[in-house]
Amino acid sequence: MKKTDILLILILILSIALRFFYLGKIPNGFYSDEAAYGYNAYSILKTGRDEYGNFLPLAFKSFGDYKAPLYIYFMVPFVWIFGLTEYSVRLSSVVLGIGSIFLIYHLTKKLFQTNSIPLLSAFLIATSPFALQYNRMAHENNLVLFLITLSILLFFISFKKPKYLILSLITFAGSIYAYHDTKIFTPLILVTLFILYRKNIRINKYTTIKAIIIFLLLLAPFFKSINDKNNWSRALYTNIFTDKGIVYEINQEIGENIESGFNAPKIFHNKVISYTQKLIENYLKQFSPEFIFIFDDPTKIYQIGGSGILYLTTLPFLLLGIYIFFRKNLNHKWLIFLWLGISPLPAVFTRLVPSSSRIISFLPVISIIIAIGYLSSLPYIKNNFSRKIYIIILSVIFTLNISYYLHYYYFNTPIRFAHEWHYGMKEVIGDVLKVQNKYSQVWFSKTAWGYIYPLFYMKYPPDIYQTQAKLSALNEFGFGWIDNFGKYTFADIPDKLYRRPEVLYIGDVSDFPDIKKPLNTVYYPDNHVAFYLADQTSF
Repeated sequence: MKKTDILLILILILSIALRFFYLGKIPNGFYSDEAAYGYNAYSILKTGRDEYGNFLPLAFKSFGDYKAPLYIYFMVPFVWIFGLTEYSVRLSSVVLGIGSIFLIYHLTKKLFQTNSIPLLSAFLIATSPFALQYNRMAHENNLVLFLITLSILLFFISFKKPKYLILSLITFAGSIYAYHDTKIFTPLILVTLFILYRKNIRINKYTTIKAIIIFLLLLAPFFKSINDKNNWSRALYTNIFTDKGIVYEINQEIGENIESGFNAPKIFHNKVISYTQKLIENYLKQFSPEFIFIFDDPTKIYQIGGSGILYLTTLPFLLLGIYIFFRKNLNHKWLIFLWLGISPLPAVFTRLVPSSSRIISFLPVISIIIAIGYLSSLPYIKNNFSRKIYIIILSVIFTLNISYYLHYYYFNTPIRFAHEWHYGMKEVIGDVLKVQNKYSQVWFSKTAWGYIYPLFYMKYPPDIYQTQAKLSALNEFGFGWIDNFGKYTFADIPDKLYRRPEVLYIGDVSDFPDIKKPLNTVYYPDNHVAFYLADQTSF
């Protein structure tokens, strides 16, 4: 076996260890979106329909945000084999994460015809806090990274084996159904590839035309659904063009101009200028050093404690890699830079920036640039002994950086973000199952995160639930609420209902200010009360 193959196997073993270690316990909670992915996969498995009874949908209604379908369909075999559990749901992401590392290695090797850059790129992604954060949770962007990398790899293979272009465009089409953000990224990267490598794909025009036709046919259901506003509900509610704050600011500026005696304020204060400024601001935020190397994502379940989405120790090599790309005529330099430049665009149009979940597609290229930066630094050290010392020092520093991140991930994050991860719902539902037969109604406060957890942990029969599912009107962020199904109610707990003997109540401390003897108490890892179970005897 070649040395390169051995090193790749070791990198894959490391990636497996980092992704499987304590997967059943960390993250120590189960976010509502993860439960929704899992239950919808379970519903498809059992009935062929989503939780609302729609047959093999192209968008899953869920909380009203209409999730892209492919990730849920991908999860079905895992739920079938391992059952509806937290582990089976997250296992699908782990498999995609490990597969992506393998693909990125082969894509990088295809691009640069060397062993060192692919191996180092694969190692960087295997240990990346960015990749680990998402690979260890259920999230659609794991499938996106896998499909995009596979698509581009197949695209380059097609230069010598034209039929692979068909496979490439099939997987590109699949990415459109994997995550809403790819509806922006995929067309742009495809156009980039076709322009940059037009000479290569002209060699076999018949295959190219055939591939494009198949691509468009696969997207026919997507094109058919474009006019359905429901499929765009999340985007419609979160894009900057629905941000009332921008309009209020424009009106305030116009009012100030009028008060100051300037009679043509709309020349300088209008939607075109304001939205353009916001788009540029959002784009730059995605490349902010604070976001990438220090503070990370403002959404707490995506936060990589103790690190940004990249290790701070990689910053010098990222800068050197960018410099090398500019100064030298490296292979595929324009693809690398355009790929990097396109990656933040899906987040630019939203109010939720910076966003790590929307920039996952830049992980392969940023790792390639860092790898090239590191390898390019070695020739500057002429003395072999000094070079060995340099490598040892960097290895120690990088190991310390990884160790600090892992320490923070396993020992700090579970305490700090337990609430955001909806910690305790598994325990709550387990307690409910033990006593619910004594009550005619089980009342979950809105502080108990809603309907999806009883569905998931009780494995509530999808065919029964589908006849009862009724989503409320969506809020300002595009999310709705299920008020009830079966004997379960999900609403704020009215004070007057405490004395009803037939009702079991679940809520947090704020729901029961006068509780004296709860039936049971679920605690957060820091020993603060997470949830109470109570009935009339508790007050």
